[in-house]
Amino acid sequence: MDEMLRLSLLWRVVAAIGAFFGRLASGSRFLAALGRWWQASGTRRFLDRRFSAEAGFTEASGYRRLSQRLNDRLAGVSRPLEWFRAGVVGRIWRGLFRWGEGSVLLGWMFRGGLTGVILTVLGLYCGVDYLLRDVFSVPVLSSLWDEALLLVSLLWILRLRMDRATPLEARTNPLDVPLLAFLALGFLLMNTVFDYYSISMDGYRATVQYMLWFFVVTRMLRNDRDFKTLYFAMVALATVIALHGIYQYIVAVPIPSNWTDQAEQSVRTRVFSIFGSPNIMGDYMVMFAPMAAGLAYYLPKTWQKLLAWACAFAMCFACLFTMSRGAWVAMAVAVVLFCLLVDRRLFALLVVAAVAAMFLPFVASRIGYLFTEQFAESTARGGRASRWHYGLNYLVESGHPWLGLGLGMFGGAIAMQTKIIDQWDYFYLDNYYLKIMVEMGYLGFIFFVVLLAALVLIGLRCVRRSGFIHRAGGPRMQPLAAGILSGLCGVLAHCYFENIFEEPYMMAYFWMMAAMLVYLGFFRPRAAQRAAQQ
Repeated sequence: MDEMLRLSLLWRVVAAIGAFFGRLASGSRFLAALGRWWQASGTRRFLDRRFSAEAGFTEASGYRRLSQRLNDRLAGVSRPLEWFRAGVVGRIWRGLFRWGEGSVLLGWMFRGGLTGVILTVLGLYCGVDYLLRDVFSVPVLSSLWDEALLLVSLLWILRLRMDRATPLEARTNPLDVPLLAFLALGFLLMNTVFDYYSISMDGYRATVQYMLWFFVVTRMLRNDRDFKTLYFAMVALATVIALHGIYQYIVAVPIPSNWTDQAEQSVRTRVFSIFGSPNIMGDYMVMFAPMAAGLAYYLPKTWQKLLAWACAFAMCFACLFTMSRGAWVAMAVAVVLFCLLVDRRLFALLVVAAVAAMFLPFVASRIGYLFTEQFAESTARGGRASRWHYGLNYLVESGHPWLGLGLGMFGGAIAMQTKIIDQWDYFYLDNYYLKIMVEMGYLGFIFFVVLLAALVLIGLRCVRRSGFIHRAGGPRMQPLAAGILSGLCGVLAHCYFENIFEEPYMMAYFWMMAAMLVYLGFFRPRAAQRAAQQ
């Protein structure tokens, strides 16, 4: 099939277009001179050394030693496993997995053990959530399934470390420290800055609970098979949702009147798929479009590359059809970063696509509306600028701006559900950074920004380090790492315009992707990394 594609007219046309853009980029004297300057610069050598370095301070920390001692002790624990294996539940468990491994449809998932099952469910997280909450609507299961999955995952991580001849190596990493610091600060604020403790607890849970998936996934990924199970599940579901969004645009699905302004006559619909919000739909596409593009550079066969590009373009079109300007900005950030990290020849194609998009009536309408008097009046009356102004005023007038109004008190879903203080006007701030600042004060905002800055810097290190094994003859994982980091940075850009992390599955996906990135940079076979560095 690969040979048939190479001989087809479609392949020759695509190859000719790619060669044209490649010559356009490589034939530029300015770009060539810029490339030579960069290769010879001291800045490049410094960054190369920095991003290639081991996580020295984490490896030598007391935190790592404590984690390793815990693994050492768990390795000697066997009694609970013996009880489980000898019991009825253990026999049912083994029978279930024997059936699953022999299943034609589900065998690929069960052959990875419970780890494979959990990772598959995590990759399909928002789809499972939609089925349980909106399709089947089972009251208890729909509200508790994600907490139950988190608990099962934590117990399984303990199981993986029990009854072993050789203890597992501790999975500490540089991102653990700022993440734990933010969790600790949130816990401290929950217990010190509150007028209603139950609201403070709910606010803390909504802010940090889904960050725990980072610790789960970093400890659960055992090898490249596990990584690819999670990666492919995420991209596959995102592709299905993207196609559903494109279908909604074709049939002009009805939307609420408040999703567009009367001045935007050319906008006939905004797609939202299973999310109920075009903004969340757009951000979901931002997350996974770069990951799909990364597969085009990772997969070996031509038809696989074309399929990966088709998935990536479907997600880009679905994002475009959401009519979410914030998502468009986020997608631009993600695509530009992907081009910088993977293939700079894509910039020429990106410019052509951007120029072509500006000639689309709905794009011109949505962008042009930003410069009209109607938009200025709408923003001043009840738009983002007005809400941000009110939020900052509430923070300053609280008397303790460094500690905030209290978790769950303003700007997010918990506050909108409770509306506990009659004197306040409640609304979504539509800026997650400002929401953190208002609820957790300047101190919480600083910790949060430091956490995200650490994520980006460590992510760049992971992209750099993921190329070591490829240079030693292993698979080329660097485009996958670059795709993950690009999607994460796109989401961070969109958080300036929306409370993206108010959606549990968006925060869960974000920190799972961060864990996958850390796996590629620090937890792939260390022996292979050391051999590649020599």
